[in-house]
Amino acid sequence: MARESFMLEQTRIVEILILLADFKVLAAVTLMVAISLYLSFNSKRVYLVDFMCYKAPNTLRVPLSSLIEHVERWGKFDSKTIEFQTKISERSGIGNETYLPTGAHQFPCDPSLSSTIDEVEMVLFTVVQDLFTKHGIDPKSVDIIITNCSLVCPTPSLATMMINKFGFRSNIRSFNLSGMGCSAGILSISLARDLLRVHRNSLALVLSMESVSSNMYHGQVKSMLLANCLFRMGGAAILLSNRKSDRQIAKYELQHLVRTHLGSKDSSYKCVVQEADDEGYTGVSLSRSIPQVAGEALKTNMTTLAALALPYSELIQYGLSVMWKKVWPPAKKRGSYIPDFKKAFDHFCIHAGGRAVIGAIKEFLKLKDRDVEASKMTLYRFGNTSSSSTWYSLSYLEAKGRVRQGDRVWQLAFGSGFKCNSAVWKCISKMKPDNLNVWSDRIDQYPVEVPEVMDH
Repeated sequence: MARESFMLEQTRIVEILILLADFKVLAAVTLMVAISLYLSFNSKRVYLVDFMCYKAPNTLRVPLSSLIEHVERWGKFDSKTIEFQTKISERSGIGNETYLPTGAHQFPCDPSLSSTIDEVEMVLFTVVQDLFTKHGIDPKSVDIIITNCSLVCPTPSLATMMINKFGFRSNIRSFNLSGMGCSAGILSISLARDLLRVHRNSLALVLSMESVSSNMYHGQVKSMLLANCLFRMGGAAILLSNRKSDRQIAKYELQHLVRTHLGSKDSSYKCVVQEADDEGYTGVSLSRSIPQVAGEALKTNMTTLAALALPYSELIQYGLSVMWKKVWPPAKKRGSYIPDFKKAFDHFCIHAGGRAVIGAIKEFLKLKDRDVEASKMTLYRFGNTSSSSTWYSLSYLEAKGRVRQGDRVWQLAFGSGFKCNSAVWKCISKMKPDNLNVWSDRIDQYPVEVPEVMDH
């Protein structure tokens, strides 16, 4: 009897321990769910209300034949550099309907500060006015303004120029970014996000552009002549909000933002540099190593982004591939497993920096032609508009009617430093055809066939 009593007591103790264990597990699960729900409902969300891209008047259009003739008549280049710029222009993937500012159309080109300011005002004044008019926005309702333009940093700043033009409030929080390269557009979104997390019920206006007038190179160095052939006039205005009431009218909600900077490596730091040549002419040198450096930056960037955005099936497969390479050394020769980002994103807006960059990213991520169509057509129609290029690509997707409610868009930009920045947006509205879209007047003509010619 004593033994049976002892066994019964032991059984009860075990049952109590099991119940306690179950309770702990249940409590832990409940706590995790509660925390997730709290974060979900109380996180400071950032909404993209709308954005506007700049389209220049037809008087500033520059067909390739006109660009080549301009180079020939400029009087600054010898026959070899003329031939080089002609080849680059013809093989660039850029079409005949891009734009250059007034100063670049003159003989000789006018790189003066006055010409540069005229370009900045033409682009930014137009897109801001169009955006405000479309949504009936009072400039005094804007709480934050951020401008970015790498090569132009006047006094007063571009942000102050906008404040003076549109009469923003005296307590507006203003920021002006320069020297950040083609990835500055997403970098500005990152700054706006951080500010919106701190300042409640606020509107943030982000303005992205690059000046072409001040960036025309007059020397003979080939790596610095590339900018003359690739960069074109453009810009974008983006309106962000953290106000709950704006969710009803917003197009997108920001999901993730990842920034990568490889500036500690000399090879990365020197692949895009503004400098003076031996004759004293200033220009931006674009290295042949850009596609390789961009690939390295992308690997670093997407490692962080993958953990945030990819489904578990892809994460597990990627983790197993890394472990297998460590266990079985011959597996290293096969390279790393590249996750299928099409399982996480519905659309891709890759920086239209050049045909080689788009092609390299397409191959690296194993994308299809349709996945990079928006970026290729942006390069063809508007050229490299620097920090605003991903917004032209998103405009293309909207004009085509491809973005649906619930879709996720990956904006991917590269810039000097060397930097790689990613922004992921989720469409939260039922998209409708937009008459003010920069592509609307001729979207039915796209996509066009761009000859596949190897870059020089």
